[in-house]
Amino acid sequence: MLFLLRQIRRKMIANNKFGVYLAYAVGELFLVVLGILIAIQIDDWNRDNELNQQELESYQLIITDLKRDSSLLLTYQSNYTQYLDVYYRLNDIKEGKGSFEKSLPDFLVSNIQYNLVTKNNHQATIEKLRNSNIREQINIYFSRLEQLDQAAEEFNDFIKLETRPFFLKENEVFNNAVVFDQEDRTFPPIRKISTIDTVKLKRVIDHPYFLPILSQLRMSIGFYLAVLNRSIADNNKLIRDLEKSLKN
Repeated sequence: MLFLLRQIRRKMIANNKFGVYLAYAVGELFLVVLGILIAIQIDDWNRDNELNQQELESYQLIITDLKRDSSLLLTYQSNYTQYLDVYYRLNDIKEGKGSFEKSLPDFLVSNIQYNLVTKNNHQATIEKLRNSNIREQINIYFSRLEQLDQAAEEFNDFIKLETRPFFLKENEVFNNAVVFDQEDRTFPPIRKISTIDTVKLKRVIDHPYFLPILSQLRMSIGFYLAVLNRSIADNNKLIRDLEKSLKN
């Protein structure tokens, strides 16, 4: 098309038809500008497609880590519900009901773990996501995990500063025959064997500090489990929404 216009332009100049030549010159300029605009638009489309593809790849990576979180959260839920069960059982014993049979009073002095992966791996990625709804949901999930982190930290601090000094130093409730078992040096809780001497613990149950400590443990682990359950719900919803976005 541009070659044809040039040919016409030369003929117009040769024939002194300046007005017609000017019209063709404007037309030629218009085609050049149009071509540039089309090229820019195509480049924008390509860039947009590239960004969309990068976003979908980010979704897939986030989903993978969310599923790892999910597995860990369910493990924590199972493990730390046992803490709550033991605290209730000890309260029953305090009230003259139940026994230590099939229980691990070691949870009186045991801390809890918290080590999820999604927040650590994708914190910097989130603000770059283009889908504002997905970005907001992930930030809500991360805020929930911060609550969970706080709950775990508060529980572990209480174990470190209060329950271990009270039970292990002041009242020496360890069963040293189990702690220093010469025939099996495996960490006793792994074998689900209690290291607490229940005879000594029964005496401690009557101590005036026992019930306040037990109540605080129950409330702390209860708060942790409540936030944990909401984290599981947020995690599952986020996985479903991200997988739905991959299909759209």
